[in-house]
Amino acid sequence: MKTLIYLNGKLIPEEEAKISIWDIGFMYSAVFMEAARTFRHKIFRLDDHLARMDDTMRYVGLKPLVSKSEMAAIVQKTVDANLHLFAEDDDCWMCWQVTPGTGFPHPMMKGKSKSEPTVMCYVSPLPYDEYYEAYSKGKTAVVPTVRNVPPSVVDPRGKTRFRLHYFMAKLESQAVDPHAFALLLDTEGYVTEGTGANFFVAKDGVLYTPTTRNILEGVSRRVVMELAGELGIPVVERDLTLFDVYRADEAFWTTSSYCMLPCPRVNHVQLPQCPGPLFEKLIAAWSAKVGVDIIGQARKYHTRPSNIWREAAPATGKQ
Repeated sequence: MKTLIYLNGKLIPEEEAKISIWDIGFMYSAVFMEAARTFRHKIFRLDDHLARMDDTMRYVGLKPLVSKSEMAAIVQKTVDANLHLFAEDDDCWMCWQVTPGTGFPHPMMKGKSKSEPTVMCYVSPLPYDEYYEAYSKGKTAVVPTVRNVPPSVVDPRGKTRFRLHYFMAKLESQAVDPHAFALLLDTEGYVTEGTGANFFVAKDGVLYTPTTRNILEGVSRRVVMELAGELGIPVVERDLTLFDVYRADEAFWTTSSYCMLPCPRVNHVQLPQCPGPLFEKLIAAWSAKVGVDIIGQARKYHTRPSNIWREAAPATGKQ
């Protein structure tokens, strides 16, 4: 199961996809990225993701390197080129990244002309084998000593590959529990987010989640808040401490690939409900909204090893 990757105007096999070692994305972590998934082979909330990438590039001081319409066409082209690898009732995950292009070996060297941006997009199977059981058992949170980057340094609402602190937090948390997600605090001790997911807690039928002051405003987070509004579930955005988390009735993570996963424990504190009633209502509402049984889909394909997808086609996929 080898996918085609979009790189600078061409769809090419992965082994042919190469960028310069002088790429500014590699040298400065100046990589603007988004990740999404399909439902019934349609890209979910593509416009939201494109708008966030556009905002991120403007935030760092760049005129958007690729327009939203151009990027939409690139993402759709990449997905279309790879859909034949997926069964009709299966879906895929995709990521697209843009950098300012190439620089020079020494940072004081001046170029004669402006570099063209590096633009890439790739598709991957959803790793159902990694998260299917977590829909019922949950994904534990471990709070590492590593703190999230303060918004006074880099505003977390911009989505980039500037993630060394995430990498360090993962290493520390997985040393405690290899299957846990890291839940980062900010420098003031307030709860922020996971290394790739937003975080919610519930108490007495009310959902609470950190404000966008110190987190990435996730598209899946937005979806949950919209669904909660439709279901009449109150949602409060405010600063949360570990006291708020430890006394919660239930908690869950949100991100594009698995949508929602319950959290059974934070550090040493077991939460009373996992999966909790609000999680179950919201994941059911999400499934109804997109016309896909999200947990059922993961159940069907969870025996397919995602870590060897390049070598093996899915059991029931198209050849």
